[in-house]
Amino acid sequence: MIQATIFAGHDGRLRFDKWFYFTLFGGCDLSRPTMARQLLMQRQAQQQGQPVHMRKPFFLTIFGGVSIKSPTLAEEFIDFREMINSGLLTLDEWDRSLALLDQADGGIASLTLFGGFDECELPSEDEEVDSLAVQRHLGNISDSAGQALQYGIGQHGAERSATVRRAVLAPA
Repeated sequence: MIQATIFAGHDGRLRFDKWFYFTLFGGCDLSRPTMARQLLMQRQAQQQGQPVHMRKPFFLTIFGGVSIKSPTLAEEFIDFREMINSGLLTLDEWDRSLALLDQADGGIASLTLFGGFDECELPSEDEEVDSLAVQRHLGNISDSAGQALQYGIGQHGAERSATVRRAVLAPA
């Protein structure tokens, strides 16, 4: 499947069923699926007999910009907690699966001419704080989990996933 953005802008989720993203004189802002959703996609592909590693999309950007942003810590926490609570994933499986995700990460291919391509953008501090505040207000994140998640703001990779794991283990 192809996503074309020409003289326009696109804001959406990075989907691995789209294998070609073309941006010409425009902007394409995408957000990655949470780690929990990526693990679920890998598991479903494995159960259907498809290769474990998801197809990596190719980005062709000419006179434009592409930005792929990580989900907020609040999104990561809520998805991970829901998978644990529903029994779809255990903490041990989470730890093993993160190693596989790290190996598969970075497989995005791109060619950018006269433009910009940012594959690893983190949410801004304001976005993280606002997201945590809203989810705490709604009761989706406890105070102790929220405090644990605050330490992950601005962190990449293993530090970020360890923060989410610590928050899930925090007392309610």
